Amino acid sequence: MTEKMDDDRLKALLSQEIHSALTYDDTELSQKRAQALEYYRGVMSDTPSMSGRSSVVSKDVADTIGWMLPGIIRVFTASDQMAIYEPAKPGDEEFAKQATDYVNYVFMKDNPGYRILWDGTHDSLLLANGIIKHYWDDKEECEYTEHSGLTEDQLAILGMEQGVEIVAQKQGEPQIILMPGPNGQMMEAPIQTFDVKIKRVTSAGRLRVECINPEDFLINREAKCIEDARFTGHRSDVTRSELIEMGFDRELVESIPLDRFSSLRQEAISRDDSATVFFNNVGDESMLMLELIECYVKADVDGDGIAETIRAYYAGAQGTGELLDWEVWEDDVPFSDIPCEPIPHRWDARSIFDDTNDIQRVKTVLTRQFLDNTYWVNNPMMDAEQGSVVNPEALRSPRFGATIYRKPGSAPITPLVIPYIGDKALLALQHFDNVREMRTGVSRSTMALDPEALQNQTATASQNQKDSAYSQIELIARTQAELGWRRVFKQLLKLIVKHQDRPRTIRLRDTWVEMDPRSWNANMDVTINIGLGTGSRDRDMAMLNQILNVQMAMTDRLAAGGFSAQALEMVPKINMTATKLAESAGIKNPDQFYLDIKPEMLQQMQQEAANRPDPEMQKEQMKAQTQLQLGQQQAQLDAQADERKAQIEAVQMQADIEAQNQKTNAEMIQAQQKFEFDKEMALLEFQLQRELKMAELELKREMHQQQMAQQAEQHRQQMEAGVFKTMQSQEQHEQKMEQAKTKPANGD
Repeated sequence: MTEKMDDDRLKALLSQEIHSALTYDDTELSQKRAQALEYYRGVMSDTPSMSGRSSVVSKDVADTIGWMLPGIIRVFTASDQMAIYEPAKPGDEEFAKQATDYVNYVFMKDNPGYRILWDGTHDSLLLANGIIKHYWDDKEECEYTEHSGLTEDQLAILGMEQGVEIVAQKQGEPQIILMPGPNGQMMEAPIQTFDVKIKRVTSAGRLRVECINPEDFLINREAKCIEDARFTGHRSDVTRSELIEMGFDRELVESIPLDRFSSLRQEAISRDDSATVFFNNVGDESMLMLELIECYVKADVDGDGIAETIRAYYAGAQGTGELLDWEVWEDDVPFSDIPCEPIPHRWDARSIFDDTNDIQRVKTVLTRQFLDNTYWVNNPMMDAEQGSVVNPEALRSPRFGATIYRKPGSAPITPLVIPYIGDKALLALQHFDNVREMRTGVSRSTMALDPEALQNQTATASQNQKDSAYSQIELIARTQAELGWRRVFKQLLKLIVKHQDRPRTIRLRDTWVEMDPRSWNANMDVTINIGLGTGSRDRDMAMLNQILNVQMAMTDRLAAGGFSAQALEMVPKINMTATKLAESAGIKNPDQFYLDIKPEMLQQMQQEAANRPDPEMQKEQMKAQTQLQLGQQQAQLDAQADERKAQIEAVQMQADIEAQNQKTNAEMIQAQQKFEFDKEMALLEFQLQRELKMAELELKREMHQQQMAQQAEQHRQQMEAGVFKTMQSQEQHEQKMEQAKTKPANGD
């Protein structure tokens, strides 16, 4: 039966694991990292220059990393959401969106997210594995302020605030105030005031993310990945004072023996030539440096035969250190690595240094030889007979305009002919540039630096060449995303859900939002948002524009076919494409430019579309109703015309009767009557024509109003059915404007 773990057994186990990890690091990893740092800085101690010869260094490692970094960083920072969480079960949809916004906010705002991303990616490219440490810091963050002239009431209100503690208090100068006296008159009265110093707790704990030096990370030799490693650790140099401040026993800390002569790690010296050996001989004992190792080791604690994870703090030199504290660790180990080129079945990966260090070494030698040969050709050695020159110093130290005096009868002074091999050296350098291109994908043509490299090539061939080279860089970015940053953000979500015990209000997209992660699913999956890769912005935007055009065409077909509900389902997809298009253009917050169509809004739009009547049927109904109204109005006009005609005939008949009865009247009277009759007839006819004209105008006005109402209804239907056409026209207009802006640059 396995014995339970005690301090002595754990101390011996840790000492053994630390020794094994340090041996593995020193023998296999440390030397390579130190050499990579030196090559990056242009320091090549393994390729010394000859005295008096060229000492130039070819910086292929730094150049290659410098060209790859911008593309990789742009992959992760093109959007304001580096990681996107996905629901793990029904009901997680809304929580996944909140987690995406909040965890990205914590990474970028609460922590120096861009610096962590840059350092982790840089360490990955140069040193093979970038190390990210993520943990929950329970340490309170406090703010101290001083207040003077507070009254007792104000002091009581201040003390009632949550998270406020009065750490110092003294009486201040009395304050004179006016108050009513016994007779109702105002009188001066002194009131006691206080000067206080308060401590305000601004945070009771927070998530911390750090990119630590790879040489400070320890792992057992047999490990294939951090998750399954038997031992991992983080070593750092701290003072005795810092250890006591962390809560460790003071007597135990002061009993740890010191290594009076300490040396910096090899990588630290390679990073900075000024770093050197330091002595632990400061005057104050509390400021003496100790090595602290935060260890995570798997061991059987309770004797049940099953290993648990233990977190332990080990301080002091190896073999003489002390176990400060330990506990059973229930979380995952707080480390993640960002690999560059993983090697199957090994933890340590390959780096860009591994791909280019031999090229830098060869190109350094070739460049020095090329320059030395050029120097010799430009300043050849002189062949002169001994004693033939009066002033031989002019040969040894030539200067412009100097005169060489030869003795009479002496042999002429001739320069030694040095064969020029510079052209051959340049061909050799070009060959190794091609080798570097095949290994890393970095070349002059892919970076569009050399116009000659793009001559005699079509645009398609040039783009294919760039895409082929970019694929190697894109592979590194995807590897870092899937094998490195994905674990980082999974651990961030777990830490937030487990340790944040209260809601928090943050500002997102100009809106204050409350985030309460206590109800989130900590096991939600996460995808690193790497967009379309590391290609050019023009290529990304062209691809997205093609997708957008196809989506708009599909939406129009569905709407024209009467499938309004299916057409509306394309709206969120079109919105997502437009957002990606804005991100590819370099806009950091594309959500500000588009409507956020939520599922509830989309469902409401679909219900309204389903309840809306058929436009064709509605059109036929309106046409029939219009014809009926026109028929009724025409019948009314016909009846009015018949009535007027009857009145005219009655008047005519009455006139005839009167004419018959008055035949005997004089011609003057008859003429007068005829004139009056004609006048009345003309008046009646004029009134009839005016009424007919007014009726006709009224009919036309009503018909015009009906037609306008019908056109307005049709226009409203067209506006609803063609909302996506309007969006398409707007996007095409923006594309034309963007193309107009980029055409001069492309022409250059």
